[in-house]
Amino acid sequence: MSITPEELERIIGHMNDDHGDALVRYAHAFANRSDVTAAKMVDLTETEIVLALQNDERLAIPLTSPVQTAKDAHVVLVEMAKQAHNLLADKVE
Repeated sequence: MSITPEELERIIGHMNDDHGDALVRYAHAFANRSDVTAAKMVDLTETEIVLALQNDERLAIPLTSPVQTAKDAHVVLVEMAKQAHNLLADKVE
């Protein structure tokens, strides 16, 4: 993965500061963890995001596509947010 440590810090900070709701939806939609009410991203690898949950639990969420760059991460995380929204909306209907 060619995401620099600085880019990784920026991505994680942005997701935690601005998209906490998406992180919770990732847990609900992609890990079937409807019990999750709050999550913080703590890592991003080529193939997964790692969330910190209540009680210091860590939850790895597989990415829908591998990421190599910060741009890849942006595209994949946005697409996953849309997919999670749609999957969860379908469950409600």
